[in-house]
Amino acid sequence: MSLRYFGTDGIRGVALQSPLTLDEVVRWGSAWARVAREAGVERLVLGWDPRSSSEPLAEAFRRGVGDGIEILSLGMAPTPAVAWTVARLSAEGARTWGLMISASHNPPADNGLKGFNELGEKLEEDQERAIEAAFELAPAVTATPAAPRPLDLGPYLAHLVGIDLPEDFRAVIDCAHGATAEAAPRLFRGGRIRWLGVPADGPRINVGVGSTHLEALAAAVVADGAQLGIAFDGDGDRCLMVDAQGQVVDGDQMVWLLAQDRVAHGDAPEGVVGTLMTNGGLPQALAEKGVAFARTPVGDKFLLREMAKRGWDLAAEASGHLIQKRVGPSGDGLAAGLAILRALLHRPADRRWDWTFRSWPQRLVNLQAQDRKAVEACADLGSAMAAIDARWGDGVRQVVRWSGTEPKLRLMVEAREAAWVDQALLELESAARRDLALI
Repeated sequence: MSLRYFGTDGIRGVALQSPLTLDEVVRWGSAWARVAREAGVERLVLGWDPRSSSEPLAEAFRRGVGDGIEILSLGMAPTPAVAWTVARLSAEGARTWGLMISASHNPPADNGLKGFNELGEKLEEDQERAIEAAFELAPAVTATPAAPRPLDLGPYLAHLVGIDLPEDFRAVIDCAHGATAEAAPRLFRGGRIRWLGVPADGPRINVGVGSTHLEALAAAVVADGAQLGIAFDGDGDRCLMVDAQGQVVDGDQMVWLLAQDRVAHGDAPEGVVGTLMTNGGLPQALAEKGVAFARTPVGDKFLLREMAKRGWDLAAEASGHLIQKRVGPSGDGLAAGLAILRALLHRPADRRWDWTFRSWPQRLVNLQAQDRKAVEACADLGSAMAAIDARWGDGVRQVVRWSGTEPKLRLMVEAREAAWVDQALLELESAARRDLALI
């Protein structure tokens, strides 16, 4: 049975509208607590980003949980702090789950519920399915629960170990007016840092700043003559960069730098996990260093499963989710930014940016459709995909999938030659228009 409310990153929508009204979030709290108790969970770590709706939603969720599970509150905190704290507390004794109230990189009006299991990883689909079933039966609860026990971010920040930049090192760091705005200055020290997207500010979270709006960061880096810029998203689980010329350095390039740095220090990763959207230049570059590569569907939970299956400890999505299992159980923007800075500082100043791989040309087209139709049931589209494979073989990679949240068909093509990308997309789009009622 498919999930009705949970997407690839929890439950997300417009805050205070269904399924995230205050009454519904009370019911979500009740449902979460019921499933957690059945799993032997005794504690739940709660955190939120600075959106205006986050604290009211946290209070509603706590009312639903009631007194059956102890609530430990990190307050406003990055999502990875919740995940790391959950894993640490579970390892120390009582089984612990976590909940982060955030809509990540979405605009200020949105919000969401992200759940973590005792490993500090996203909940499994069967757990999400059980929570949805319990939600449908859960009554609205009006009781006031006991006050949560406060937790401090200190242990998480100490675990990450901050960095003291050289005195002449210029950097621009953008916190998206989000959950990293108070934590990042405690980790990134020294040098000459210009801060953007501070302080934490719910009405301005992700508005023209952060990892999905890199224009301001790039402009500031160029204007300041900085060596680089770092941008986090609203909840701090992703990180992107720009180089000294203001050019974007995505998650594919960042994980490539970390892999090279480990190889140079005699600590080569056995393999790196990416997704269907990872650029073809990355596995090609990794192979030249003797490092294996594996792809998964889009979503950090799929990365984590593949890492666990293979015993690998490094993974990334181009969007900036970078997972270092040695550092924490989930994608962590702060940890990624620190690791990238350390790797860059290991290089001579005149060779800071000569390490990037040559990206394969890649383009994504989104087609709005009136109704979903399984890709496998689209005859013309299937024929076009087969013809492209026959013509170019492994010189072209195509990904055709429906969006997880919108009625949009996504056509992605990458190839060794840009002209092949354009031609393949033209053929795929024409076929899709014959198969589907597009808007």
